[in-house]
Amino acid sequence: MISVVIPLYNKEKAVRATLESVLAQTYTDYEIVIVNDGSTDNSVAVCEDIINSLTPSFDNSLRIFSKPNGGVSSARNFGVEKSRGEYVAFLDGDDLWEPTYLEEAAKLIQDFSGAAIYGLGLGCMTNGEKHPAAEFVPSGYRGVVSNLWNNPNTMLAWTSSSSICPRELLLKTPANTQLTHGEDLDQWLRLMLQGDAVFFNKTLAYYVKDAENRAMYKMPPIERHIVSVIGDYAEARKSNAQFRKAFDTQMIYFLYQYLFTPYKKEAQRLAELLDYSQLKRSLHFRMKYPRLYRMYERVKELKSE
Repeated sequence: MISVVIPLYNKEKAVRATLESVLAQTYTDYEIVIVNDGSTDNSVAVCEDIINSLTPSFDNSLRIFSKPNGGVSSARNFGVEKSRGEYVAFLDGDDLWEPTYLEEAAKLIQDFSGAAIYGLGLGCMTNGEKHPAAEFVPSGYRGVVSNLWNNPNTMLAWTSSSSICPRELLLKTPANTQLTHGEDLDQWLRLMLQGDAVFFNKTLAYYVKDAENRAMYKMPPIERHIVSVIGDYAEARKSNAQFRKAFDTQMIYFLYQYLFTPYKKEAQRLAELLDYSQLKRSLHFRMKYPRLYRMYERVKELKSE
């Protein structure tokens, strides 16, 4: 059985469509675990209304738990603990699945058993219009991603609404509750360092960009961002040169934005933990002379207009 864990915080306008997309799945061996993370709107009432409309045979397969607000990582961890399936599929309370999402996920698990994480393509939706997933992995690719660290962008293919993991491994590798941005990437990376990462690049999930209460648009204090835990990856970076190159490249892109904020000094300190010897010179220049690099970016934009 697959447990679908949905963290819920103030999504009363979106959660009905999210739940309906799960209830429409062609694969039926699943349960839904909704974790109400201290919502202050009518999110729970919307969910309860849907539960009341279900047939009695399905009632026990959709459960709602409520807890004080602790953030999305706390809600996901709580949902994993309460889940009963061998695998856990995460879905945010304002994203959507195509009807065959879980069916294809189950096939992936069957065909590539024993992996640490499974993923499917996540497209985006704006004003009801669907757009395909980004090509972080070649179009149509299906299987173990053997060259996982060859491209720093590849690690971004796994997302919070299109990833499935073994429950037992998630219990041993919980999400970091201190992070609010990049918390899912942090958890996926720690899983990928423990086993195979499997991906099917078929767009079967959608990130609803114009949904309410989107956290990604709010720049957090640097201690709440994944860059703050760069030091936690010291051993993995030391022992795996390919991982170090991919990880350090991605962290530079994240840190760069903080060089223009009050967190500049902390960003510079964290940047010193990275290894520039195997990276492009432009990345080093970006971090050492951020204002000059920003001017360079602006000139490129003007030339392309």
